Amino acid sequence: MDTDVVKVVAGLLVGVALAALSAYLSRRRWRGSAERMETWFPEYPDVPDNPVLRRQFAVGAVLSENNAFPINVLDPHKSRAEMREWLGAWWNARDAEQARERIHALLTGGHAVTFDTLIAVAAEGDPDASREHLEEVFASELDEDPELAEFISHHPEAIARLEALGYLVSPADIARGTRAYDFGRAVTVARVAFGAGYLKREEAMALVRMAAFLAARSFASWRQFATSYLLGRALWGGVDDPSFDAMVRITDELLRNPRSPWMRDGWFDSAQAA
Repeated sequence: MDTDVVKVVAGLLVGVALAALSAYLSRRRWRGSAERMETWFPEYPDVPDNPVLRRQFAVGAVLSENNAFPINVLDPHKSRAEMREWLGAWWNARDAEQARERIHALLTGGHAVTFDTLIAVAAEGDPDASREHLEEVFASELDEDPELAEFISHHPEAIARLEALGYLVSPADIARGTRAYDFGRAVTVARVAFGAGYLKREEAMALVRMAAFLAARSFASWRQFATSYLLGRALWGGVDDPSFDAMVRITDELLRNPRSPWMRDGWFDSAQAA
C-alpha cells in the first residue's frame, strides 16, 4: 500500500477514535451537569406562563412523567386513540361517564380509604409484626377481598423501604396518609380524559383544580405530598414493582431539580389552600 494512503487511513482512524472519545466524555459530562437538570423537564409551546396553573398540573407530575406526558399543560400531547386505550387498559374507562366516575372516586376517597385504615390499624400493633396484626384484625374480610390481602402483604416492606429512602422520618409522615396518591392520579386521569375527547377543557380543568385544592389543604409542602404519594403507590403495587423504582426516581428529581415545577413554582400559598 502506498505510504501516503497509509497515512490518510491512519489519520482517519485516529480522527474517528478521537470523535468517539469526545462523544463519550460529552455524554458523561452531560449526565452530571446542569444541562441534564435543565432538560429533564422540557418546555412545550402551550405551557401557561402562570405559576398557579403549573402548580395545579404539577399535582399529577409523578404519574404524568412516568407515562411520558408533559407535566405542565392540560393536553397530554398524545393521539386520541392512545389516550382512549390508556384509559381503557388502566382504568377500565371507555366513555366519558366512566372516566368521570373514576376521577370523582379518586377525589372523594380513592384507595386512601383502605390504605389509611390499614396504616392506622397497624400503628396500634407491634411494628415488627404489622402484617400479622393486620391479617388478624381483617381476618373476616380477607377471603372475600383478595385485593385487601395484597395491600396488607405490601405494608411492612412499604414502610421499611420508604424509611430507608428517607421519606418516612417521623410518625407524622406516616400519619398524613396516602391521599396524595389519589389526588395525583386524578389530575393525570382528567388530563388523559381530555386528550381522549371524553371531557371538554372546562370540565377537565375543574377536576384538575379540585384535586389541587384538596392537595393544598391536605399538605404543607411538596415533600409531604411526595411522601404521601409514594406511600400510597408502595401499598398499592408493592416496592418490588420496577415501576415503583421509576416513580421514586421521578419524585427525587422533582424535589431536587431547580427546573422542576415543584421547585420552580413552590408549594401552594395559603390563599390557594383556603
